[in-house]
Amino acid sequence: MAWQLETIRATVFAPDINALRLPDWRTLMGTPPSRTLNNPEADGTVEAGVFRGQWLTMGLARRPGRADLILAPLRPTVVVPLADPLQERIESAAIGLFTTDFPHFLELARRWLSIDDNVKRLALACTLWERTFTLDEALDIILRNVPSFKKIGDDKIIDFLIQLNLPRASQDNPSISINRLAQWSARMVEIVLPTRNIMFQPPTIRYPRAQADLDISTAHEAGFAGPQILGHLEELAGLLVEIATKGHTP
Repeated sequence: MAWQLETIRATVFAPDINALRLPDWRTLMGTPPSRTLNNPEADGTVEAGVFRGQWLTMGLARRPGRADLILAPLRPTVVVPLADPLQERIESAAIGLFTTDFPHFLELARRWLSIDDNVKRLALACTLWERTFTLDEALDIILRNVPSFKKIGDDKIIDFLIQLNLPRASQDNPSISINRLAQWSARMVEIVLPTRNIMFQPPTIRYPRAQADLDISTAHEAGFAGPQILGHLEELAGLLVEIATKGHTP
């Protein structure tokens, strides 16, 4: 199997996020959002609706000065009974294959970030997973992707979670460091299936999977001019694809 894409996020930080004049939902999508929510605490707004059959959220907050573009599965839960509840529920827990669905989100992020004002920081993050039949199979997938960690002999590993940040200098601007943060885990996922019968404990399904939570971003102390934004976005996207396809190497 290949990596399934569960969620994907593009984030931009700026001291005055409103000054960036990011496109709102109607400008970006050409239609009104399905939902709009004002957040007085963060002095911001959230707009959401359907994009390519999935759920897209656009959030903007003056405190702490950030904006997010987030894509997630449209139907995170399903109704029971099902002929094959495990298979249907697992399929609904992903946007789709990383290799085929990430480019569509990236194209949308390019249009969202086609701005001229300076920004403080840029980030691309996603959650990837691959279903396995055993935890040992999930661990094997993780170890192939994290060559800096070696399993010795027949060591038995029951729970595995490792977090690495292997920064690189930006190829576009060597004075800027790119953080390549990844959390790798072999885990047992438990799904609680919805039920209308409140007298009984809802049915659950457990299955093992390999999971990668990736967060690629320009360093906190960085900051760059508006004309450089799309170039850095492409660089972050390239590093994300590199880790997802070749593993987490220096």
